[in-house]
Amino acid sequence: MSFATGTLIRLSCLPRSEGFPIGHEPSDHPAHPSKIQVFHSTAPTCFWSWGYEAVFNRLKLVYRDQIDVRVQISCVYDNFEEYLKHYELTFDGMKEWTEEAIGIIGVPLHTHLRREQFPPSQLPASMAAMAAKRQGEAQGARFFRALLRRASVEGHDVTKESAQLEAAKEAGLDLERFRDDLADHDGLVADYQNQGDEFYHMPLGFYNVILTDGENRTVILDYAFDPGIVEETIDFLSRGRLTKRTPKDILGYLRDHGPTPVREIARVFGLTPDEASAKLAAFEKEGRTRVTNLAGGHHWSAP
Repeated sequence: MSFATGTLIRLSCLPRSEGFPIGHEPSDHPAHPSKIQVFHSTAPTCFWSWGYEAVFNRLKLVYRDQIDVRVQISCVYDNFEEYLKHYELTFDGMKEWTEEAIGIIGVPLHTHLRREQFPPSQLPASMAAMAAKRQGEAQGARFFRALLRRASVEGHDVTKESAQLEAAKEAGLDLERFRDDLADHDGLVADYQNQGDEFYHMPLGFYNVILTDGENRTVILDYAFDPGIVEETIDFLSRGRLTKRTPKDILGYLRDHGPTPVREIARVFGLTPDEASAKLAAFEKEGRTRVTNLAGGHHWSAP
C-alpha cells in the first residue's frame, strides 16, 4: 500500500503493531528535495513530554540536520479549575490518569500527587523555558529537560522560581542573565506567541507527533513513544534517501541529559531494557555512572 497524492493518515501507536503498516513508495518515484518536517508540542509540566524525550533525542543522533524538527513550547493549563472541568476530572482522577500514563509511556512518573503541586496556572514554567532558550537551543533544551524531570518525575511545582533556578544551574545557564530574562514578561509572552504560524494549522497535542514530506503527504502519530515507529515513518516519507547513524555513546548521553530512566536508554540506543540495564550496571561497577531512585525507578547519570 502507498500514499495517494495529498494523503493525511493518522495512526495510533498504542499498542504498537509489528512494523509500520504502510509500505515504501516504488523506487522509481522521484524523491522530493525538501527536508522531512517533524512537528511536536511540548510543555515542561506535561508527563507526555517526558515520555517523548527518547524519541526526539534519538532523532537528533540518527538524522542530525537531515530533518527539520520543530518543537513548540506550550502550556498544559492556565487555569487549573477550568482544566479539570474541561477534561471532566477530579483531583483523584488525575492520579488515576497519571498511573495509566505510566503504562502507555513506559517510564516512571511521580504518582504521589499533592494538591499543592498544582498552581493556579502552569504558564510561568513555560515562560521560564522560553527564557532559557535565549541562551541557545542546546542550553534551552537542557534546561527544559531538567525542569520537566522535576515536574514529572520528582513532583515539584516548577512554576516556582526556586525550582527554575535549580534547573538553570543544572543546565549550566548564566544565572544572572536567566533572572533578567525571566523578568522580561512582555518579551517572553511575545516569544511564546510567535513560535511559528505553522503550529496553529496542525492538530498538535502533547501526545502526538506530526510528520510531513513538505509536499502532499502527512502522518500523525499518536502515542509514538517508541522511536522506531517515528523513524520508520521518516524513512517512508523520505523514500529511504537519508543517511542513518547508530547512537553508541551512552556515557556521553548521560552527561548531556542528566538522570535518565533505563527505558529511555534502551529506546535511544536500540537496546532491550535488559541489555540497557546490563550496560549501565557495568558502567557503575567501573565508577563511570551513578544511579538514583526517582518515582520508584532507577535513573542513571554520569559525572
